[in-house]
Amino acid sequence: MMRALQLDFLHPAGRRLQLGVALLALGVAAAGFVAWRYYALSGDVERLEARLEDVKRLARRDLPRMRMPAGDAKLLAQEVGRANAVLASLTLPWDAMFEELESAASANVALLGIQPDGAGRQVRLAGEARRFEDLLAYVARLDATQGFANVFLSGHELRSGSGGQVVAFTLTAEWVGRP
Repeated sequence: MMRALQLDFLHPAGRRLQLGVALLALGVAAAGFVAWRYYALSGDVERLEARLEDVKRLARRDLPRMRMPAGDAKLLAQEVGRANAVLASLTLPWDAMFEELESAASANVALLGIQPDGAGRQVRLAGEARRFEDLLAYVARLDATQGFANVFLSGHELRSGSGGQVVAFTLTAEWVGRP
């Protein structure tokens, strides 16, 4: 004998219905997030494409050409030479040079000026010493440093200063740097 089939269309769904609603809500939230990110990124893409188009337009434009008259070649060569001399003096290792000068310093000798010649690595130093012996000792100390070589007294004279007579001097030294 066959059993009777019982269909219950009004049976409560229970946990399966709650799980389905939760998954549906999660799916709608994920779709909303994806739509928001797409909108935000499409704006970024439009801005970047506009910048790329601007760069391409700038790259395609014709720049004005400089023409130099034939007679200005010597003048230009002199300007380039002066610019290279300035660049060479700017690239000197100033910190190391000042450290070497300070290591040879004395209370009786005052440096008043430092004038580098970047191309030849020559340095002219101007200063004052209380006595001529102090000046000679300074020259010897400076020549003994690792950074300077061939330190020579270029000129000197006696001057009357606030504390009596001083020896004004000019030194020429070759900056060889530190090993």
